Amino acid sequence: MNISRGFPTTLESARKPGVSPLVSTAQPIISDEFYKIFFLCTMPCIQFFNVAGIITNVINIVVFVKLGRAESTNISFQALAICDLVLSVLSVWTFTSSSLRLYPVSLPFDANSVTILTGSGLWSFVVRWGALITAYISLERCLCILKPLKVKRILTPKVTTVAVMVMLVLTVGPAVYLHIKYKFVWKAVPPLNKTILVVIRIKTPEVLLLGAVVNAFAGLMQPIAAFVTVVVCTVYLGIYLERASAWRRATSSAAAHTVKAPGKGTQEETSTSQKEQRVIRMVISIAVVFIVCVTPSTVHIFIMGIFPQVSFDAQYANIFNTMFILSCLGSSVNASVNIFIYHRMGSRYKTAFRQIFRIVDKKPTSN
Repeated sequence: MNISRGFPTTLESARKPGVSPLVSTAQPIISDEFYKIFFLCTMPCIQFFNVAGIITNVINIVVFVKLGRAESTNISFQALAICDLVLSVLSVWTFTSSSLRLYPVSLPFDANSVTILTGSGLWSFVVRWGALITAYISLERCLCILKPLKVKRILTPKVTTVAVMVMLVLTVGPAVYLHIKYKFVWKAVPPLNKTILVVIRIKTPEVLLLGAVVNAFAGLMQPIAAFVTVVVCTVYLGIYLERASAWRRATSSAAAHTVKAPGKGTQEETSTSQKEQRVIRMVISIAVVFIVCVTPSTVHIFIMGIFPQVSFDAQYANIFNTMFILSCLGSSVNASVNIFIYHRMGSRYKTAFRQIFRIVDKKPTSN
């Protein structure tokens, strides 16, 4: 029996009209042996970042709760931390469950198929929520540069909260489709003399049509639109920062040769500008990490859209699984490193962080 396929005897016996078991008999391009080695080599790294993501995002949530909801950016960052926490938990379960099927462990369920509804399937929807939140943060910062006064009046904390909830419904809501496309059934396994819980796939015309709609909207349009938005906004913010730095250098050079009467307005204006630029740098850092880490997932989406045979239950299942592991690795890294960006670039975050852990900074900071 191929240990990377779970319980094929059970799944093959589940054939019914309109029902397809989660198994593929086609010869894979990537062998099961290669996939097993690749999985065993990458799983410890992924699980390390998953555990780090759980710890760091719990800290992020606590810090942003302490900072309050007076600013819309705090709400966005808090939502991003919640999303990353959920992703890390789902990823831990997905890879723990997947690792069980590589060993001769007697389980009351088929780890390969059950994980679809309880782990990897949900993970794929939640990760899109995080992508939309990152796109929203980047776009908000760009709009604040273009129309600062108008945007601050429109994108209030209440509006941002509603926007985050709408993004949650648009991305995680379609996950209901998983419980239409798949269902739990109990199947007997004669070689093991026991009954186990498996997941089978429904292939009726109605389900296939609904699947095409969900995949086009939630599986293709949403993640690609979010990725492109983050890239475009990051480039714009980078250009703005470069121009602002050049203007500041020119202003400093001119001020060195000009004697000005001291005024409070100039100091306040300079302080506001520096605060805005610190926030922009933090958003750029988060966006750059997102772009690097989500690129494997974006490539994965394109390949699945071009080649329908690349699926976990189709001809090229091991290609799908290998690319999914790379996507999970990038997502796990992305979910675990934001705390260092917040602490390094956000003075208010750093102050709240040190107060929570009783490492109080004596120097007052503002951000």
